[in-house]
Amino acid sequence: MMASLESAFKNKVVSVVSRSEDEVLNIVYVGSDTDPGHYYLFDKVKNTLKSLVSPMDWLDKSQLSPMKPIRFTSRDGLTLRGYLTIPKGSKGKKLPLIVNPHGGPYGIRDTWGYNPETQFFASRGYATVQVNFRGSGGYGRKFQQAGYGGKWGAEMQNDLTDTVKYLVSEGIADPKKVCIYGSSYGGYATMAGLTFTPELYKCGINYVGITDVSLLFDSLPKHWEPQRETLKKQIGDPNDKALMKKMSPLYHVDKIVAPLMIVQGAKDPRVVKKHAINLRDALEERGITLSDDEWIMKENEGHGFQKEENKIELYTKIERFLAKHLQ
Repeated sequence: MMASLESAFKNKVVSVVSRSEDEVLNIVYVGSDTDPGHYYLFDKVKNTLKSLVSPMDWLDKSQLSPMKPIRFTSRDGLTLRGYLTIPKGSKGKKLPLIVNPHGGPYGIRDTWGYNPETQFFASRGYATVQVNFRGSGGYGRKFQQAGYGGKWGAEMQNDLTDTVKYLVSEGIADPKKVCIYGSSYGGYATMAGLTFTPELYKCGINYVGITDVSLLFDSLPKHWEPQRETLKKQIGDPNDKALMKKMSPLYHVDKIVAPLMIVQGAKDPRVVKKHAINLRDALEERGITLSDDEWIMKENEGHGFQKEENKIELYTKIERFLAKHLQ
């Protein structure tokens, strides 16, 4: 069935997103990097395909930017893969770059396909790279476990640094115009980038990011408690205070030299608001006060903004922040 569907939609992502109990009727999603997608109803018995809906048919696909796969070798010999979105119509050289590490981090990965954030950035003239650093899923158990055991802020962060250096060496990225932006673990990676490799980044946007790894363990939501032992193996032992302090950006804010934007939902059950508040307070102790454009705390949001008005405010301020610091 999948072979038949994929042959009908060349160079597209094809996936079955829902099906009837007898598996005769299937809702099929078809899309690509420059196509937000379309949903079809596929009848396996009749072998028919019926158009259902295009959720973003108002978008002009001709204005969207292609996402290209990249592959290179890390400093310690690991093959790293990811995706690079370059603004449509640009020469693809000496571009301002946004490094966008995914959340999770374990077992999660970035994939090829339509991404509204990267298209937003591309439309403003920024290249965006999404690398599947060690610990990511999709590349086998050995690759995922290469990110286990105290690798936060260390080897996993080195993979992001190596990504920037690779794109600079290829002439794609302007080394003086690199920003890092991510949410959840990606927010942690943003803060680790600004504290552990401050010379690399011109600015950073921390969206519901972990700043204190000990606090992450201390504030685990109840439904995560069964995973505590697994998390200890993956991230590191919370009883190892030296390790926790070493990998927590909160204890290294004195290294930050780049402008920073912090975004947080006050009702976040995973990355509690104390991560953001403690970071802001630590910055203020150093005489750094965040403006209204650089500090967004929403009382009615959780782990990532869901309300339309908050999303509009967020991306309006992100656009302004990047225009100020990356152009």
